[in-house]
Amino acid sequence: MGLAFASPQPAVGEQVVQKLEEDVRQVQARMEKKALELGLASAYLLAVEAEPVYYEQSLDWRCQRLGANSVEELCKSVVLENTKLAPDSEPGRIRCILVVVQYVAKIHKEKLIKAVQAIETTRGLPGLGKKQYSMRLLEGELCQAITGFGHNAVTPLGLDLPMILCDSIAALPSGQFWLGGGHVDLKLRMGVAEVLEKLKMTVADVSVPS
Repeated sequence: MGLAFASPQPAVGEQVVQKLEEDVRQVQARMEKKALELGLASAYLLAVEAEPVYYEQSLDWRCQRLGANSVEELCKSVVLENTKLAPDSEPGRIRCILVVVQYVAKIHKEKLIKAVQAIETTRGLPGLGKKQYSMRLLEGELCQAITGFGHNAVTPLGLDLPMILCDSIAALPSGQFWLGGGHVDLKLRMGVAEVLEKLKMTVADVSVPS
């Protein structure tokens, strides 16, 4: 009887890398399907390497890695909650909202409150005073419970939330921007015109330079 030799098994580190790559591919396939369902022809997903860690690099480095036109195209999706909104508030009031903001900017809470008030007014709701709003950034498990995505992975694809696109992004000369794609190592490029049409994002002045 001949000897049977077991195939060499990858080292633990290699197994971890393989598992991460499989996870990214699975999420990418799911997000590509979602983008197709939403009619986002401009959507392009790009997986970045686990090493070096993308979010530990400078904005200039990230810009070059993605092939973006400028660091102003690098954005993120953040979710905020109006903690002043009562559980029995009338339908149409905004409890949670997703905001796409540039990394070179930060959200201005008072501007955001005005934008939320305006959206509620367009829904036919009477205006509420500024004191009826307290917009809290949702992070970690709280954000994941709402979006299904972990830290640095939040994407607007498939989310049933009102969404705001900062006006500075809408004004980008290239007409496109990058943000998280559903996995920490997956990035998504989309066209401004398409997200306004297909995702019904509202353009608003809600940020200031950071």
